[in-house]
Amino acid sequence: MRSEIPFSGGRGGGSVRRAINRLMPSAPAKIGAVALVVLVVAGVGWAAFSSMRASAFEVYADEAVAPSSSEPEAVEVKAQVYVYVTGAVANPGVYSLDEGLRVCDAVEAAGGLTEDADASTVNLARVLSDGEHIALPTKAEVETALAQGSAGGTVGAAASSLVNINTADASALETLSGVGSATAQAIISDREQNGPFSTIEDLMRVDGIGEKKFAKLKDSICV
Repeated sequence: MRSEIPFSGGRGGGSVRRAINRLMPSAPAKIGAVALVVLVVAGVGWAAFSSMRASAFEVYADEAVAPSSSEPEAVEVKAQVYVYVTGAVANPGVYSLDEGLRVCDAVEAAGGLTEDADASTVNLARVLSDGEHIALPTKAEVETALAQGSAGGTVGAAASSLVNINTADASALETLSGVGSATAQAIISDREQNGPFSTIEDLMRVDGIGEKKFAKLKDSICV
């Protein structure tokens, strides 16, 4: 609806008023133009807001998915074996070492050989067994054992001809006096179930080996 502008005057006043009213836009036209401008501005603003919101979401999603580089790496824990090192070493005692290490590593852990040590009859390259006893002889002990032609007790561990009851297989055990295939297998089964022998006297815990049989074996075995 268009509102008329009142005009007072002479005869020509009516025609002038009508001309002015024709030039002025109507109220609905003004409202429509303003509404159109508002819609355009709102549309542009909403598009800009949506774009910013999408970008922010993408950044947040990337940060949420990206793995953390600060997580600690898993550390592999190695199994341990305990060995008893005695004899001609600087610091005799029980040592805990990584599984798979060798006799030379146990000797090093015990402070190394003493000046009077004789390791020529000890297999330093042998892999360690849990619970074993490593006795390092002195030069005097080796000479005495060789002079006597036999080796018993701790000195016996130095003689290279002795059978190590902790590491010998069935064929090596059967070379011992009075040990057949059944007894050899019993020795192997015992050390697998109960662990290595700490002393040669522990051999008597095996079924079929009593004091009499042990007396025949003690000068031919070591641990």
